[in-house]
Amino acid sequence: MFPKGIHNLQNRLIISKAREMGMTCEPLLAECEDFLELSYGDKRRVINKTRSHRLPLIAGLLAKNKQVCNMLLHERGMPVPPFIVIKAMGDKAAQFLKLHRSVVVKPLDASGSAGVTLDVRTNEELEAAIARAGTHSNSIILQQFITGLDYRVLIINGEVAAVNEYRPVFVEGDGTSTIRALIRILNQQRIQHTSIGKFEAFPKIDEDAEPLRKVLLGQGITLEEVPAAGREIELYDLRNSAAGNISEFYVDCTEAIFPDNAQMAIKAAGALQIDVAGIDIRCGDIRQPLTADQGGILEVNALPDLTHHVFPFGGTTRDVVRLYLEYLFQMEHHFEKSIAE
Repeated sequence: MFPKGIHNLQNRLIISKAREMGMTCEPLLAECEDFLELSYGDKRRVINKTRSHRLPLIAGLLAKNKQVCNMLLHERGMPVPPFIVIKAMGDKAAQFLKLHRSVVVKPLDASGSAGVTLDVRTNEELEAAIARAGTHSNSIILQQFITGLDYRVLIINGEVAAVNEYRPVFVEGDGTSTIRALIRILNQQRIQHTSIGKFEAFPKIDEDAEPLRKVLLGQGITLEEVPAAGREIELYDLRNSAAGNISEFYVDCTEAIFPDNAQMAIKAAGALQIDVAGIDIRCGDIRQPLTADQGGILEVNALPDLTHHVFPFGGTTRDVVRLYLEYLFQMEHHFEKSIAE
């Protein structure tokens, strides 16, 4: 049973794990989810999800400003895709697109995927994407679009706690089911009933949505056709797409990260003085050394979500909430040795 008014799954994870570890954990204010108060022995901590007294105010501000974040990473020799900052569509933006052929358009200081447009390739698309981003920020960042896979590396106190690969949701043919049937199965599989409540791995896929029909048509298939066994059918197209409209699978790959990449993620968190950080990397394969030629660090997040590491859609669940609480109270912890060796 959780305190009244506590619905956020990350807060529920923290409360549940704290109780399991013999801690007291309650809302600081009744029915308010903003702050949790933790007590263990004679120690007391007040947190806002993964924010605590150990996160400097300046660190959160640095992470939120994408231009400053990129500059600090670049100065420390880390691969960051080329970028510029603009106020509006103009020659500078057009020339940047011409040079790099495909760009991502982001609000400079917005959180999450709000106002972000992926894989923009024409001036018309660029102008529309800039206008969209401009509703979230006065300044807009254009960055080279990197082809590859997306990864989230979770850092806790200077160590890699977990790594997820995430990609747009797809279905895999079984040789007997239609695309429509496979989507319906996927919509059932995405919901996990856990000890902390119902967890949705990703939003429900609308099988009758027009964008989905177009994506399928581009692959030469329709909802009522049966794909061959093993054939992957994409349900989203990143091309000129709003990032917030794309549902994604999160699959654990913690043990696969190349050691140098793990150290680079740790270095990125340290560059911004963030104790609990989510490092977003896009590259061909996290199992290979990360270089500017085949990928880069896209963002450093100062308030990473732990839920997808605890409940990945595929792969091993990681006990990252325990690691976080052990860190808060300076308890002994045991990270996987294979991550940092």
